[in-house]
Amino acid sequence: MAATPLRLALTLALPLSLSTGCRPPPDAPAQLEELTSWLYGKVEVGTDEELEVGVNNLSAWLDGRMDEAREGYTVDNLPRATANEADGRNGDLEGLVGASVATTIEASLHDVEVAMMLDDQMDVFEGEYLSFDRTFDGNPRCFVRQECDTEAARTLSVNNYPLGLELTVDFRSQWRWVETDDGPTVIYRTWLRKEADVNKDWLSVHYQYFLGVNMPYKGKTRRLQTTWIAASLGDTPVPEDMALNMVIDGMIATDDTLTGYLNGL
Repeated sequence: MAATPLRLALTLALPLSLSTGCRPPPDAPAQLEELTSWLYGKVEVGTDEELEVGVNNLSAWLDGRMDEAREGYTVDNLPRATANEADGRNGDLEGLVGASVATTIEASLHDVEVAMMLDDQMDVFEGEYLSFDRTFDGNPRCFVRQECDTEAARTLSVNNYPLGLELTVDFRSQWRWVETDDGPTVIYRTWLRKEADVNKDWLSVHYQYFLGVNMPYKGKTRRLQTTWIAASLGDTPVPEDMALNMVIDGMIATDDTLTGYLNGL
């Protein structure tokens, strides 16, 4: 029986792996629901190989699903240990819910990163902020040029919402370049350093975590956003459906604003 391509590849690879001591690629979840929380936990501490496999799995999952991914998906919650590793708050995360949205932006990854890291965010996301003060740990231009593999920042901002709602937030961000089958990709995450200060007493935002993956795609950028949030209305947790719709609508609006800015370049 003639060897199939898979059998032939395995036959050729086996002696090489035995002779060089190579290990198989690390495992990563294949489904979006659990892959997002796994990637969030790997942004800082994961190996290059782990992140490469994880982002490749994400890209494969998104293939053929981009239209529906624009509408949003519910994803698994962050494990408490993963959240605590990021923000150090050791919270119980009661009421935390998560959702993802994926879109294709008609701009190169380089242009997307310039807009998100170097341009004035008050201009890029016009109307979304009343103030935005971000301090980078290193040199964001070095990161955008792919001369630095990682970057981090602290941001103090006042976020503007309908009905006169304002959220003053203090959050931390981490970015990392990852080599993938599609080319160099940016994966990044953020978290609230403390509960948001809200100007209305009927809303509290206790925890929020965000994962972004910006992937090159045929000269464009395929972008995944995932938000996990725990909020309450007075003393009552925000109903899950309401919270999910809130974060999905917010991510879609942010992406539309970013796209509009890039189209104006």
